[in-house]
Amino acid sequence: MLVKWNPYTELERTVNELFNQPLGLRPNWDDRNGESLAWQPPVNVYEDKDHVAIEVQLPGIDLKDIDLSVKEQTLSLHGERKAETEKSKDGYHIREARYGKFSRSFSLPSTVNPEEAKATYDKGVLMITVPKQEKAKPRSIQIEAK
Repeated sequence: MLVKWNPYTELERTVNELFNQPLGLRPNWDDRNGESLAWQPPVNVYEDKDHVAIEVQLPGIDLKDIDLSVKEQTLSLHGERKAETEKSKDGYHIREARYGKFSRSFSLPSTVNPEEAKATYDKGVLMITVPKQEKAKPRSIQIEAK
């Protein structure tokens, strides 16, 4: 059975994603021409006492097809998953894999130092860590008795 694409289902999914995004994420729009991009990679954003971490799922994407930059307190990720050209579209029953360009931007809190951000890429997972500034890290205060 071939599943047909329904634009209303796609719209509903997109609107639900917008409302379910964590704070600091903005909708996935291409800033160059205002057109919606084909897909966006899923992310996990979390923090500990020393870092803010962004884990981006990018299976099947070559490192050379990923661009990561930071300007002021905004971290920007752009890239492309290239479609497999040797497979015929006629044989598919369901095709959920998304291909094409993607873009994600993250507003970093003022408590981190974006100039010291580091990124690693392993097995299709991009891990970005941004250290917190020393003044933002929690510290214990010794209480003196009188």
